[in-house]
Amino acid sequence: MKAHVGASVKTGSDLREFARIGLVHHMLYPDSLESPDVHEVTLDSFVRRPDIETFDCCLPYGEDRQRRLVEAIKSSSKEHIAYAAHLFPIRKLSFATISRTEQAQVRLLVEDMIKQAAAIGATGFVFASGGPPFAEATKAHHQAFFDFFCWFCEKLAVHNIDALLEPFDFDFDKKFLYGPLDNCLELVTRVREKSPNVGIELDVAHLPLMHETFTDAIRRSAPLLKRVHLGNCVCRNPQDPFYGDNHPPVGYRGGEIDTPELTEILKALHEVGFLNQSDRGDLVLEFKPFPESTVEESVADNFQRLEEGWVRAIALTDSP
Repeated sequence: MKAHVGASVKTGSDLREFARIGLVHHMLYPDSLESPDVHEVTLDSFVRRPDIETFDCCLPYGEDRQRRLVEAIKSSSKEHIAYAAHLFPIRKLSFATISRTEQAQVRLLVEDMIKQAAAIGATGFVFASGGPPFAEATKAHHQAFFDFFCWFCEKLAVHNIDALLEPFDFDFDKKFLYGPLDNCLELVTRVREKSPNVGIELDVAHLPLMHETFTDAIRRSAPLLKRVHLGNCVCRNPQDPFYGDNHPPVGYRGGEIDTPELTEILKALHEVGFLNQSDRGDLVLEFKPFPESTVEESVADNFQRLEEGWVRAIALTDSP
């Protein structure tokens, strides 16, 4: 949580003075989730990128691969690394399952991931609830997820890692239990009464899918906000290959987020104090490459849009 609301920003200020800029490995290289070898090769080079200070990642299967990557990550000099549970089969095995047998299986898998997160020096662990959809859930599902959440925080606290709940759509695409933003905020507030190592990882690309507006959602999330993902989504064309929560890059034609929306988002993040010079926020771009473009071309494009959005945002902040 940020300590204060943002002050005036001088035009020309570098966004990197206010934020640690990062990328999400497994979105830039989606094949890595299907191939442990691709995962290892791409992550090994990814962590050495000079244009990022932080990143989200997970480790491939295989102890030898994991050992080599742990060494690479620890020598990368990156900060505030987040472990993401993308290899967890969340569509098949929900953290909100009410089956005792399945909850035991969940915790076996998650404990192994926590060990991996600790090994790479992660300070955050990004996760989501999984199903059932909010509208179909029972009190038992909510209680099961609350119990899992508290257990999860306790296990992470041993390694000084924060549990970062990522709100998802609840009736559009993924249809997760959490879910409506206010329900996520209320849940995290309750869990924080037991465990201080908890917060929200807000993915702004999910907000249109959750029927939320950017500025209002950021303001409501601000007291619990610990990490922000920037990306895009497609809501209006079911025939588009990126339709739903499929992570097109910012500026993708037919998507919901481009430079004007980034401007609004960055302005709001500064106003609530997430972007400030004394306690820089973690601002991480999460997207798949543009069709027919390389990873590097797509990264350069989205970094340029991010910089332009910041220039516009601070111009609005400085205007009388």
